[in-house]
Amino acid sequence: MRGVPVAVITEASPYWNPDWASLDEFLSKEDEEAKAKIHYQELAHIQPSNKTIRDRGKRHQDNMSKYHKIREIFGPGSLYHPNQVLAKCHFPPDGICHKEIMYRLACKVSELRFLQERNYLAMDPWDFIRWRIAIKVQEHLPHPGSTASAFIKSAIVKLCDLDEPDKPNRFADPLMRAAVVLSANLQNRPNLYKSGVKGRQKSVSRISTSPTAPSGVRKPGRARGRPPGPSRPIATAETRDERRREKRAKIAAALPQSTYQGVNAWRAKREAPNPRD
Repeated sequence: MRGVPVAVITEASPYWNPDWASLDEFLSKEDEEAKAKIHYQELAHIQPSNKTIRDRGKRHQDNMSKYHKIREIFGPGSLYHPNQVLAKCHFPPDGICHKEIMYRLACKVSELRFLQERNYLAMDPWDFIRWRIAIKVQEHLPHPGSTASAFIKSAIVKLCDLDEPDKPNRFADPLMRAAVVLSANLQNRPNLYKSGVKGRQKSVSRISTSPTAPSGVRKPGRARGRPPGPSRPIATAETRDERRREKRAKIAAALPQSTYQGVNAWRAKREAPNPRD
C-alpha cells in the first residue's frame, strides 16, 4: 500500500498512470450494452428457437448486471477506485480496471458492506479487502522488492474461492471467504458460494422473527408422549357437578371435626355461669 493516495483518485490525479484502462470509459459503454440487450431480447421473441440469439441475449443481460454493480461501488461519487486496491507497482501495465476484476471487487465490497451495516464488521469494506489481498500477495512474493503484477488478477478473482484437493487454489483466503459466506447466509443466499461438500446441499431456511414461530419441523416418525388409551365417555355438566359434590362430602366426612367455633363463641362460653357454682 506504500504510496497509494488516501483520497480516491481520478484520471487527472498525479498518481494516475496514462497506460491504465479507463474506468470512466468503461462506464460510458453501459448504454451500448443496454441497447444490445434490448436488441437481442426482441430477436428472441421473433426467433424463440434460435439458441445463438438466446445465448447472446443472456450474455448482454449478465453484462448489464455487472455494469450496475460496478457503477454502484466504483461509479461517480464513490470513495473507492479499483486501481487503489494495492500499490500500482503490483499492477500489470494496463491496471485492473477490467470488467471481471472490477465486478469481483464490487461484489465483495457489497457483501462486506452488508456486514458492516449490521455491526458484524468494524472495518471499512474496501480496507478489509485491501488488507486481505495484501496479505495474500505477500505470501507469494519470492523476495523483497518483487511485485505481484504477474498474478494480481488471479489473486483478486480467486480470493474467496475454495482450496480443494481436486482443485487447488493457492490464493484462497479462509477469513475473506468466511466473511462473504456469513453475509450470504444472513441474506438468505446460502447457495451463493460452494460449501465444499459434494452432493446436493439443502438450503438454509429463512429464520423467522415471529416469537410464536416453531423452531423447526419434526421428521415423520413416532409421535411424542404416551400412546393413546381407550377413549372415555363424554360426561355432561350435571354429571361432573354431582361427582364434585360427592367427592367433597367424602373428604369432609374423613376429616376430624374441629371444636373451635370462633372468638365470639369462646367468649360466650367463658362468660357463661358454671352450673357447679
